[in-house]
Amino acid sequence: MRPSRRSSGEPFEIGSDAPDRGITLRLEALDEAFGSVRPPAAIDCCADCGKTQDYAPLLTLPRHQLTGIELGKYTFRALNTVGSAADLHYLTGRILQLLHSHDSRMPDIEVFYDKLRRAGWQSWPQAQAIAAVFDALWHDLLTRDPSYECADTLVCALGLAEDTIAPRLSRWAKLDCKVAARRLHGFVTRDCRQKDGLLVPRNAFWNRSSPTYRELVT
Repeated sequence: MRPSRRSSGEPFEIGSDAPDRGITLRLEALDEAFGSVRPPAAIDCCADCGKTQDYAPLLTLPRHQLTGIELGKYTFRALNTVGSAADLHYLTGRILQLLHSHDSRMPDIEVFYDKLRRAGWQSWPQAQAIAAVFDALWHDLLTRDPSYECADTLVCALGLAEDTIAPRLSRWAKLDCKVAARRLHGFVTRDCRQKDGLLVPRNAFWNRSSPTYRELVT
């Protein structure tokens, strides 16, 4: 069961029948973690993507009231033709909540996780809260069936956001429960293909020159 969307003004919440309550708690904690981050004066954009005032509601409305309607296009365009690391920092907590509420108006999670790396999330004061979300999602992937995110999506997303995924792959390699073994079998047989004598992931979002991609293929 996927999480339900939050209505405007209500606290972030995922349905109680979600696969892992730990994910819910980590996403809820983002409200407090990012509570002290102040909005920048404006969100700049190129002429083809609208005007600065078009994005003003992202900085003036309470963050918990923002939905995929307001944040979907921004998230997809951020750091390319719209915005900067400053406004992405301000909005990251809410974006992660919407992404992992599976709001259909938001982009693929890989798109945003790559932007997190480009924005330098690991240097933010909220890095620990973000990493806790990542850890909860990874734990869920290896221990629960069905998992909250599919293996192909989550492995790629974390590979785009983090400097190394070797510790995560090492844990997976232990195959310490049936779910982990079954998930690895599915990933290898469905989400990977043979190329030049190697088994490589099919996910098109991978940066194939990245260290994390090489860790996975190895």
